[in-house]
Amino acid sequence: MIYIIDDDQYVRRGFKILLRSAGFECKDFENAEDFIKAYSPDNEDFLILDYHLPEMNGCELLAYFKANNIHIPVIIVTAYDDQLSRECAKNYGAVAFLRKPVDGEALIDMIKYTLQEV
Repeated sequence: MIYIIDDDQYVRRGFKILLRSAGFECKDFENAEDFIKAYSPDNEDFLILDYHLPEMNGCELLAYFKANNIHIPVIIVTAYDDQLSRECAKNYGAVAFLRKPVDGEALIDMIKYTLQEV
């Protein structure tokens, strides 16, 4: 399952269309809190995470994963690239840190490669 967390409904919709066209099953969430409530770990899960979210941001969600021993590959996406965000993503083990708009083909290739490695 590919999970998408982004507060922009159009971004979520775009990612879902792209990923479903590549054969992935997707589920999307507007915020990290709703994702946490619904998440049930599986070996082939993957998360596309908007860094700048209201309430709990991407870094805080990655910290939550670490504190709760949750292992899921994560690609951080953001429209606002800054050094602090990049450092957080790196420190918490994000697979990649991508700036919006995201290259769809590169995103799909990255997901496929990462899932093969898991």
